[in-house]
Amino acid sequence: MRALGRVFAESAARHPGRPALRVAGETSTYAELLDRAQALARAIAATPPGEPALCAVHAERSLWAYAGILGALLAGRGYVPLGPSFPAERTRVMLERSGATAVVADPESVEALGEALDGLDRDVTVLLPGADAPPEWAGTAGRPVLSAPDIERVGGPLPEASGNGDGVAYLLFTSGTTGVPKGIGISDANVSAYLDSARERFALRPDDRCSQTFALTFDLSVHDMFVCWDAGACLCVPPARVAMAPGPFIRGEGLTAWFSTPSTAVMMDRLRMLGADAFPTLRLSLFCGEALTARTAEAWQRAAPAPTLENLYGPTEATIACTAYRWSSETSPEECVNGVVPIGRPFGRMATAVVDDALRPVAHGEPGELLLGGDQVAAGYWGDPERTGQAFVPVEALAPRGPWYRTGDLAAVDARGNLVYRGRKDDQIKIRGHRVELQEVEAAARAASAATAAVALGWPRTPAGADGIILFLVGAGPPDDEILGALRGRLPAYMIPSEINRVERLPLSPSGKVDRRRLLADREAAAGTAPVSAS
Repeated sequence: MRALGRVFAESAARHPGRPALRVAGETSTYAELLDRAQALARAIAATPPGEPALCAVHAERSLWAYAGILGALLAGRGYVPLGPSFPAERTRVMLERSGATAVVADPESVEALGEALDGLDRDVTVLLPGADAPPEWAGTAGRPVLSAPDIERVGGPLPEASGNGDGVAYLLFTSGTTGVPKGIGISDANVSAYLDSARERFALRPDDRCSQTFALTFDLSVHDMFVCWDAGACLCVPPARVAMAPGPFIRGEGLTAWFSTPSTAVMMDRLRMLGADAFPTLRLSLFCGEALTARTAEAWQRAAPAPTLENLYGPTEATIACTAYRWSSETSPEECVNGVVPIGRPFGRMATAVVDDALRPVAHGEPGELLLGGDQVAAGYWGDPERTGQAFVPVEALAPRGPWYRTGDLAAVDARGNLVYRGRKDDQIKIRGHRVELQEVEAAARAASAATAAVALGWPRTPAGADGIILFLVGAGPPDDEILGALRGRLPAYMIPSEINRVERLPLSPSGKVDRRRLLADREAAAGTAPVSAS
């Protein structure tokens, strides 16, 4: 097992002069980035460690964002990424709940951090490595604020970033159903197990140039950074303004490895960026975070004809990704279900099970809830033993592995042994008493409309589910009545959408996934109705 900080430090020792990071038009070598991270590590280590020892990073797409993460790790702290664009109250809650005693910020996010710190009821040391002087709010903050000259004056030996297995490597906060961010701490042992598997499966090389598309608050960014740096490769960060239309960036930077949500590829297809051989330098393309459709996979494969395109699956609670499916233009189209690419099989030291509501394994081919077990499964939710006990469970029929994480995702094992994603348990709704998988409606809508993306929602909502279905389409061709006519030939009457909304693009969450809650909230607001809690 290696601590994350050691992963980078060992690559810097092997490849000091190679490029490690390309961001904001500037390139840093491994030696240069290590020097900056070590200076920050000394300053972070001089602050009270807290229990557990954590340092927050309030930065995005900047040199100091990555140096801050590495500095925290080299100081023997876990890191807590905070989104500079998040509301101040949300950031304040995450800082409070994490217990982090230090926070690193880049110049672009300093003012937003000041707002978040206002009202925080405990001491936090603020480190501003990109600033020559403290900001105006520092004088009234009532807490230590160190700018670049202060950080450079901190001396002393560098802490040993050895990791202790169960120690927190990073703490992420995801959306919680109660409206309070849900914390998930990933240990050094969890992420080390993933890196071991990724090294073997993806075989990156020092001459690779890897994308970094995911927000640092999204756990797939950990893959972006540390699978890349473990190989001694270069991490290439697109500016925010091109994040959803990165075709020119891929070519301009000569990327060889790509990783994003499928929604990014859908948008690129919509913008006609996926022409034949558009990205000849890409030899590895990975997608994760939401369902990948066969149409999107085929479009991407035409643009990046290198042989390796993989669909990954894994929730934050089980460290980045747990299963993978390698796309084949010859056989994969027939293996898709409802037009969705399989999520494949577990890799590394992970195991999967498909179970019924009583947590009993279902018959082969039958759908059920997907459980995950193995070395990547986290210990539970941060400071929430009740929710931990509900989601991380021992399963007698699957002993001795455990605990198992209940994903809330529906899956089935196909005839070839691949897991097929069947949607969320909470996407299975009742329409006038009938159980409906919204994914099935979306697949039929894509086929009937030639749309690049389709989202079906239950609406109007009722306490028992919904009275009907509404549909959102991107890039649909035929008129509405023709689409509805085709759907009537494929779906029962209660599954036919009551309305079709054509949109230029779908709203995305900060992690790059389609934001279904926002679509539904916007529709309810337009109708002047209050949200209804579904049972």
